[in-house]
Amino acid sequence: MKNYPWIDEKISSIDLSNLSHSMIIEGQEGVGKNQICQYLINGLLSEKNSQNLIKNNSHPDLFCINSETLISYFQRVDKDKLRNKTKKIPVGFIREAIDFIMLKPGLSKNKILFIDGAENLTVSSQNALLKTLEEPPQNTYIIIQSNRFKCLNQTIYSRCQLIHFNNLLQDELYSWAEDILQNKNDKSVIPAYMTPKKVSQLIKDGSFEDLKVLSIHLNSLFNKGVDGKVISDIIDINIDFNEKLNYIIDFALSISKEGTSDIHPVRLSDFIQELSDFRENLFEINSLNQKYALNHLLLKIPC
Repeated sequence: MKNYPWIDEKISSIDLSNLSHSMIIEGQEGVGKNQICQYLINGLLSEKNSQNLIKNNSHPDLFCINSETLISYFQRVDKDKLRNKTKKIPVGFIREAIDFIMLKPGLSKNKILFIDGAENLTVSSQNALLKTLEEPPQNTYIIIQSNRFKCLNQTIYSRCQLIHFNNLLQDELYSWAEDILQNKNDKSVIPAYMTPKKVSQLIKDGSFEDLKVLSIHLNSLFNKGVDGKVISDIIDINIDFNEKLNYIIDFALSISKEGTSDIHPVRLSDFIQELSDFRENLFEINSLNQKYALNHLLLKIPC
């Protein structure tokens, strides 16, 4: 996959011959952090045939902790947690990883521990990792990828080089999207919260067309008034309920900011607040008729 433009800039600033032995790559999910991690791993394990081994997660000098290897770990040691679908990375798995990197390299001159999703490290796991971060074995690199900002023990940050990704500005997202959309004007359909990865997925599986239809219908509701047929069409669009709700809120925020609606600003603001409150309290609702809820909310769009 072609790198995002902001990734190329970060890669150009990396000197593989002068890397810190411990690195944290953090930022919003879907902005390209894994491309940086793969660049680092491929560069540090650059021997012949290493690429295929890395791709298949079978390189003898690479220990990966991610959602797939976590499942394998629980299958071996704790099937109850596997059944409960926990995402937390336990201290036992970290200890296995530390034992691994203490061994001498087999194929490469370097060894790598790659932790993907470090926001799921337990407190005990972070504490177990600290000593190794303070005194890493020779030719060993620890690459930590996190989807949340500043979610780890502060001492861990003090021991690592930080590669930080700011959330993309909408103009940056639009500029990137122009290169992959068939119609450049379709960039206006992309909500401010959506990541490049998500946009790429929607285009690939054809769901971006559903997003365009949703945008057209919302534009009709907010500018021409409530229409039962349009609301029914929105309900029938094949987009996840939570995704629809997020999109409706973002759409309303956008027209409020741009002042492109005839709806009174105070009434529009109140409607946005009601939608946001509903979203925030969703987790407290045990059983929800999503179609009814969406119909009820859309009928409240102020005229």
